[in-house]
Amino acid sequence: MEYSKDKTPEADDLEALVESGDEGAIRRFLTLLHPADLAILFDTLDRDYWPRVVQFLDTAEISDLMEELHDHLRDDLAELLKPDQLVDVFEEMASDDAADVIADLPDDMAKAVLEGIPDEDRQDVEALLKYEEDTAGGLMQVELVAVPETATVERAVEIARSVSEDVEEFHQVYVIDEGGKLTGTLGLDRLILAKPETLVGDLADRDLYVVHPDDDQEEVARMVKRYDLVSVAVVNAEGALLGRILHDDIVDVLEEEAAEDMLRMAGAEEPELVYTNRVFKIASVRLPWLLATVGGGLVSGVLLWQFKVTFPTLLTLLTFVPVIAAMGGNIGSQSSTIVIRGFATGHIDYNNLGRYLTRELAIGSMMGVVLGAVLGATAQLWHGDPKLAFVVGLSMTLAITASALTGVLVPFFFRVIKVDPAIAAGPLVTTANDVMCLAIYYGMALMIL
Repeated sequence: MEYSKDKTPEADDLEALVESGDEGAIRRFLTLLHPADLAILFDTLDRDYWPRVVQFLDTAEISDLMEELHDHLRDDLAELLKPDQLVDVFEEMASDDAADVIADLPDDMAKAVLEGIPDEDRQDVEALLKYEEDTAGGLMQVELVAVPETATVERAVEIARSVSEDVEEFHQVYVIDEGGKLTGTLGLDRLILAKPETLVGDLADRDLYVVHPDDDQEEVARMVKRYDLVSVAVVNAEGALLGRILHDDIVDVLEEEAAEDMLRMAGAEEPELVYTNRVFKIASVRLPWLLATVGGGLVSGVLLWQFKVTFPTLLTLLTFVPVIAAMGGNIGSQSSTIVIRGFATGHIDYNNLGRYLTRELAIGSMMGVVLGAVLGATAQLWHGDPKLAFVVGLSMTLAITASALTGVLVPFFFRVIKVDPAIAAGPLVTTANDVMCLAIYYGMALMIL
């Protein structure tokens, strides 16, 4: 079946088909859709059409759809299914996907599903549910191919065939010792091409890339990206093989972390709420940062009032306030974004932060001198006052330099106190820089004029 980005349907197309009542056309339409495209379509499809569409999907298709849906839509879909049908849907899923979806369901529904699925599957899912969602344990699946290092290639192939129905996708087999400890890996290409009587232990690659269940998902994604891994093994403290994490889950992690950083820069501390219909909850998440902005704006207003009181005959000073404040805010946001991204990708840590601080300070000083000279020259040409031009130019230079410094130090401060530094790149840094720039400008004017 061919899938194309140019053939992705719209929700209106499906709604029109449902209204037509042509069951054959509806079924053909749904059959042609990839589960990911169907999930996108469900995201925009009117909820009134959901029950009428779901009845045309079989258990496997519903299972695939539920895996692809956004977290906040999964429980909505689950509510449309009968208890026994919901159990069948979860039996179709890999252990990691089942654990992820069950974790998003209401407690009573999750309990009913766990009680309904077979004992072996339930034990696997319950074991995964013990781990935090954003850890390696929360990402891993227990379905894999593990063979003893004393087995022959022929026996290893037999083992792989025997579990192939449960293990949907694998590119290598894991080699273990008698105690279940991971000792190596063996790619399918080498396994297939080797002589049947060769021992697996003689072919295994002993260079292991492993993570532990409590490792943060960002660290796992960083390892997979750095070493171009298709999958990564999860082991316990003793080195025993627990499960594996596949590349598709890593792609989801990278997308999720990037989305979280971007949303938190906008002051949304809980990104998963942004696209739901919980209006009051979303407002309560975003409101504190807007209140902080209001507070900073009031401080800026006080400083502007002080300009009027202190320099009643030099109101020309006010004409440069927007430029200095805006440039300081922009520079601070740029610096903080670079540092936050550096923290996320591992390019910046506590060891090399000083080097980046020095670099941003040098860059800020350089840009401050250039922009200060331009704004000072503009003030001279506009108002013909050398002292005013000097104050404006010097204030711009100091404001940009200080903003670059703040853009580095504020995210670092949040990192030290164990708060996601992405949250500092939104209203907080911008407002703080506005106040700081105005304070510098007012101070320079007070000293010189």
